[in-house]
Amino acid sequence: MERAFHQASRYYRPMERSIPWTKPAVSTTGEPLPRFRSLPDPTVEPQNVGRQGWYRDNLLLPALTLRVSSLEHNARLQAQWCEANDVEQAPHAKTHMSPEIVRLQLQSGAWGMAAASVHQARFLAATGVDRIILAHEVVDRGNATALARLAQEYPDVQVVPIVDSLAGVEMVAQHLDRAGMRNPLPVLVELGVTGGRTGVRDEADLIEIAEAVHGSSALTLAGVEGFEGILPVGRDEASLERIDAFLARLVAVTVELDRRDLFDEVTEVLLTAGGSVYPDRLAKVDRPELSVPLRLVVRSGATITHDHGASAAAAPLAPEADHPLGGLRPALDLWAAVVSAPEPGLALANFGKRDAPYDSRMPVVLQVLRNGEAIATDGVTVDRMNDQHAYVSHGGQVQVGDVLRLGPCHPCTAFDKWSLVPLLDDQDAVVGAITTWF
Repeated sequence: MERAFHQASRYYRPMERSIPWTKPAVSTTGEPLPRFRSLPDPTVEPQNVGRQGWYRDNLLLPALTLRVSSLEHNARLQAQWCEANDVEQAPHAKTHMSPEIVRLQLQSGAWGMAAASVHQARFLAATGVDRIILAHEVVDRGNATALARLAQEYPDVQVVPIVDSLAGVEMVAQHLDRAGMRNPLPVLVELGVTGGRTGVRDEADLIEIAEAVHGSSALTLAGVEGFEGILPVGRDEASLERIDAFLARLVAVTVELDRRDLFDEVTEVLLTAGGSVYPDRLAKVDRPELSVPLRLVVRSGATITHDHGASAAAAPLAPEADHPLGGLRPALDLWAAVVSAPEPGLALANFGKRDAPYDSRMPVVLQVLRNGEAIATDGVTVDRMNDQHAYVSHGGQVQVGDVLRLGPCHPCTAFDKWSLVPLLDDQDAVVGAITTWF
């Protein structure tokens, strides 16, 4: 056995210490490695995209694109809706994690932004956002320490995470103390629903947690948070009754916390809910008179691009809603090529799970283009996807070389697959690009 080991060891060499783990990733010619996979020239810097005279059909397929007119329309329309309903908006940046889109939303009147992690919060702070709702609990040392560092580096930026347990309150407070946090961190107590995601299930427990926050030297109670989108989605009477009942609980427990003088350390109370489907239900709640002003904040994230899923159709500004202000426009398109038609009624396209969301529904086939001309799409559907292939059912009309225009059904899991997304004008010219920083 020992002899066999020594013989085998002749073929083993320890890892070379000179392997350049910390050196820049460059090609064999010394140039940066190709990064932006849909660009004809992957070395073009994002800020220079749009100067090359490219059109959509110059892009390497698959390619995710954004229609710039729809993007700007949606940002403007959402801002108009918020103003008309006297609510503030903190759009959820987890949808896109794009500095270019964040700036568009701020320029359109967003009060702040929402984040789903400490990393996202520091990204937003670096992008110029000064009010950040961190719609997640923070209990581990690393994230709490990063929050303390963020407060030190950006003293004018307010980051407000959520808590939903006594243990969580104690943990984040201890970690912040050890990290040398100078000023108390404002937090929101989260109300949840049975069988749902995070959030206190019982109002009595929520009050106890709020009192613990109020008694902590490291934390300040800033308001109450909830997410109604975890409930079944629909615009039928039963669905709206469930949503309204949950939001009424949010309001009632906020009133009770104020009655107990737990908001005596803040100049306003934040009450935030309202994702992309039900912001209108939060806007319609009875607004109580508190000891300090109440600020209602909705956190719609998917409205910036809209999409083709069932949830999108239930949004108050969906085209199906016929809202007087107008309707949102789908802004995301995924373009792919049919590369194989091996069986009658089956085609394979060159996109898959690495390119398109699949957690909600398969992408919707919007157009089939042949030599730039649209052909019938009746019966053309995406049934399933592998990593790099999509299985497309059809009635015999799809051929190799056809180009599919598809609508993603969940923008929150579309952007993270692409580090750069080209912007198209209404003539399909590439006029710019946005970057993502997941």
